[in-house]
Amino acid sequence: MISDVIGDVRQYILQTFPERQIYLRSGGEVKYHNLSTRVQVGIVATLVFMAAWCLLTLVNFAFGVSPFASTDERIVELKSNYERQLADSRAKIENVELLLTEQRNNFEALAAEIETKHNTLSQIVGTEAVAVMGDEPALKFADADILMAPTVRDSARRVARRSSLASHEISTGLPFDRALAELDSSQNNILLMAESELLETIDFNRALIEATEMDLDEVMEQGTQGQGGPYIPLEGPDAPLLEGEFQPRTTAIQARLYEAEALTEIVNTLPLGHPVEIESIVTSKFGVRRDPFTKRPTHHSGLDFISGSMAPILATGPGTVKFAGWGGAYGNMVEVDHGNGFISRYAHMKKLNVKRGQKVEAGDQVGGMGSTGRSTATHLHYEVHFDGQARDPKTFLKAGRYVQ
Repeated sequence: MISDVIGDVRQYILQTFPERQIYLRSGGEVKYHNLSTRVQVGIVATLVFMAAWCLLTLVNFAFGVSPFASTDERIVELKSNYERQLADSRAKIENVELLLTEQRNNFEALAAEIETKHNTLSQIVGTEAVAVMGDEPALKFADADILMAPTVRDSARRVARRSSLASHEISTGLPFDRALAELDSSQNNILLMAESELLETIDFNRALIEATEMDLDEVMEQGTQGQGGPYIPLEGPDAPLLEGEFQPRTTAIQARLYEAEALTEIVNTLPLGHPVEIESIVTSKFGVRRDPFTKRPTHHSGLDFISGSMAPILATGPGTVKFAGWGGAYGNMVEVDHGNGFISRYAHMKKLNVKRGQKVEAGDQVGGMGSTGRSTATHLHYEVHFDGQARDPKTFLKAGRYVQ
């Protein structure tokens, strides 16, 4: 069908514009030029275009309307619209930049807070005083294991001030606000557990020391955990970044941490072990007794144990040998300084296995049982001294029953 239409149009053009010839005569000569159909169509199209252009120009002059020109008002309107859109775009960009700056500042502040919390928790949970809590024994003595918990003499055990910490609202405008809130809650829970375990450690160590019938304040005064100095508040970049309950709570726990460290240090050096490795019998107690030589009442400053000759005599706690040698009426004697004011003494031994200045651990052999010095038979005379005064070793052996 299309080919028929094209054929009809072509036929019409050929009929309308058949090939023509133009004759030109000049100087007795005749020349002619052929006008093909294609040339004729081109001439007619050019003439039609020129006529249309002239008509359009005439209309423009007659009515003052030009479809290709814009008035000044239109130009001003377009310029105004462009400037308004440009101002709106700049305002949106500024708002986005302000929002990003605010989010970045909130995130940096929150990151600094979380880092400070993490460092605080690491300091609390990562210290030795807290590390001994949980499944580990509270007293490390000859691979000690807790047999039972000593009775705390306080009428009421100290407990955490609250069972929970209020988590402040976290809003940085970022997609991970929920994850940050969960992290904040997790840190608060760790803090609560650390505080609870600290209190358990403090109570256990206090009870263990009091089980020796020692005055806790006197023992604490001999400790090495003293701290002090002028009060200088932090300002500037070193000032605490935390707000709310976390910072004062950690400050309170730090105070308990120092107490736990001091108590743990003291407990770890107490002479709580048994001085004779093999089976033995106590033949003379601490206090007033009848002297075996004069038969008169005298003060006995320790405990006497009988066993076989050369029975191994053990250090009852870690420390440094302060004296090893002949001690007059004590015979062959060893004194071990455990620190914090505690000294243990082992007398009448047949043989000494240590020297002055030697470091010993709980359970190390310091000698063999004998009957040297002012002695009636083979036995060990065992003493415990605190701050220069003899104490009843029985109370330390009793406290030592809580560990093995």
